[in-house]
Amino acid sequence: MSASSQDGNGSRTVRDSYVVRNLTSGLRNIFQDRTTAVYFSILLFVIIMGLAGPAIAPHQYDEVQYTDDGDINRLAEPSMEHPLGTTDVGHDVLSRILVGARPTVITGLLGGAMIIGIGMTIGVTAGYVGGTVENVLMRMTDLVYGVPLIPFAIVLVALFSVGFTESIVVIGLILWRGNARVLRSQVLQIRERPFILAAKSTGASTPRIILKHVLPNIASMAILFFAIGVGYTILIQAGLAFLGVSDPFVPSWGIMVRNAFNSGFMDVAWWWSIPPGVLISVTVLSTFMFGRSYETTTGEGSDEAIIQAG
Repeated sequence: MSASSQDGNGSRTVRDSYVVRNLTSGLRNIFQDRTTAVYFSILLFVIIMGLAGPAIAPHQYDEVQYTDDGDINRLAEPSMEHPLGTTDVGHDVLSRILVGARPTVITGLLGGAMIIGIGMTIGVTAGYVGGTVENVLMRMTDLVYGVPLIPFAIVLVALFSVGFTESIVVIGLILWRGNARVLRSQVLQIRERPFILAAKSTGASTPRIILKHVLPNIASMAILFFAIGVGYTILIQAGLAFLGVSDPFVPSWGIMVRNAFNSGFMDVAWWWSIPPGVLISVTVLSTFMFGRSYETTTGEGSDEAIIQAG
């Protein structure tokens, strides 16, 4: 019994050291690429903005700024006092950028988690279990493919007054469809491999095989899909905010672009519309490219997977 216990502990130690070694090796390979390191730095910067933005903002995001004469400081150009100028109602643009980073980060993480969570659950279950379960899940996936996202969100707004969080949930409930199909196809291949057949022959249960053998072999692709989901959610939620399909009182970057457009001064007050637009674009690009770099470094790349993810 003692020997068996020692062997078990030794086996766990070997496995743990193997996992840690592979993880650190994978991260080392990723950051050897300077471009990938730049993408990661950008994402880290955005996350820090999301965490600390409201605390370091020089003004309240909805605080009206006044001139020395007591007038509202409307559409002020960038200056030392207001590095990114002010809006048409006198709000400091830099403060709104810093505060708006938090809802943008929340949008990406929540949407990405929903997309990969639902997609991976359905894809792995359909691919490994097969049979009637697979048919039902794949027909449900086909049904979701037939639902257009933007019109669906607009209809929900008309019926239920969808707000900020609800708009993210709508995105997550639609965009899981692509990665569910791709992950299913990966699991169909994995379940025929010798180590899966060996696990079955030893009497291992289905949940144990999925957790111990299937999920680790699709982890790199799952991370890619999570990254794509984060980027797509930020981009689409900004588009929904621009169309008015979101809570206008949540100071996200998408709402900033919408407010600048609705004001009629978008072409004049460039300091109001360009910064949030550039930040959305750079964040989405960095998220996608970092996920792609991780997947190609630690797993087998798949251009088809990227195409179908949308």
